[in-house]
Amino acid sequence: NSIFASGDAITIIGHSGSDITIAQGSGVTLYNSADFSTGNRTLGSRGMATMVFTNASTAYISGAGLS
Repeated sequence: NSIFASGDAITIIGHSGSDITIAQGSGVTLYNSADFSTGNRTLGSRGMATMVFTNASTAYISGAGLS
């Protein structure tokens, strides 16, 4: 919480054969832009996802291989 600011964007690339867990941190709301659900996400092997922050504690995530 409060590490990133409005307009910050982060891209995560799963450059391995393993899934990556993207954890929704304490005090942060992470919305999946596909269905607006919140919570932790899993990025599949060789997937790519981008998070865009609307403020210091809210972000939207979208990508290929994201569940």
